[in-house]
Amino acid sequence: MMNPIAGTKTISPVAGRPNAGRYIPYVVAAVVVLSAPVWAGAYLVSVLTIVGFHAVLALGLVLLTGLAGQVSLGQAMFFGMGAYLSALLTVRAGLPAWPCILVAAVITGVGAALIGFAVLRLRGIIVAGVTLTVNLIFYYLVMSMGQVTGGATGLTGIPRLPYPRGMPYSVFIFAFVWIGVVVLLVFSLNVARSRSGRALRVLNILAGGGEDTAQVLGINTMKYKVSAFVVAAIFASIGGSVYAHYTGVIEPGSFHVQLSVLVAIMVIVGGVATPWGAIVGATLMIGITEVLRAVAPIVLGGPTGAYELVAYGAILVATLLFLPQGLCSLPERVRRRRRADDGH
Repeated sequence: MMNPIAGTKTISPVAGRPNAGRYIPYVVAAVVVLSAPVWAGAYLVSVLTIVGFHAVLALGLVLLTGLAGQVSLGQAMFFGMGAYLSALLTVRAGLPAWPCILVAAVITGVGAALIGFAVLRLRGIIVAGVTLTVNLIFYYLVMSMGQVTGGATGLTGIPRLPYPRGMPYSVFIFAFVWIGVVVLLVFSLNVARSRSGRALRVLNILAGGGEDTAQVLGINTMKYKVSAFVVAAIFASIGGSVYAHYTGVIEPGSFHVQLSVLVAIMVIVGGVATPWGAIVGATLMIGITEVLRAVAPIVLGGPTGAYELVAYGAILVATLLFLPQGLCSLPERVRRRRRADDGH
């Protein structure tokens, strides 16, 4: 089986260093997105909110794959764990929402640690297959526990998060999610430059490292791999909890393996080598999904699910062929070509 991440670079240790000219486009994009409630309609704000949720999932996967070199297809499971735990604690137990989000994150983190210690003893693409299987187990477990989780019909009546009454709830969630994306982005960039980030790069086989080399240098490989796995899971759990309180209803289909695969595609397309790739990939893939849902029924007729899969596959193949390091590598490639042309 082909490894879709092969040929990419890990998160650069210099990622995020001050360089005003380099990051002006990112700052402009951030201002445009965060000001969307001022200039955009309700529909676009809701789409950007969904982009933010996916960006949170993708940021965790970039840390796990781009930094630690562990290919996981279980992000949807941790997203679902956060959603169901927070929803059940508020709906069934009547507890306040904010503490429930924190409790859900802690429980998910403990569960991820247990899964990580078992799964991350394996290496390579096998980890992806096992995490995908665990994701499927979670899905069918939620489906079968209908009296607790609501089963296939879902869990309804999930209360909203407390929010300022002078602000529409959709705008509050939009702002909360995107502030969270910025915080997680800064955290990811700082981790990449930290001592832990350097240790993870040593054992990252996708970047030319390896566990044998790391062990020779005295690095506790299991500790660092499980830590990255847990951090990615906590990212997803918090996102899932907020998602549950945003929609007010959740059902197992929202946390199927298709979501894990889609998040992996976002990371590959955006660029696994940098946390910025998570945001770029999430924006592109959700944008394409919304365009297809609006245009395909009119032009082609019928449901859009099949067209979305074709579009995802085409974008993934094109990225692997022409931009194996993702869209975020495009500016650097352009600069290299210009320098090469100037050299001639």
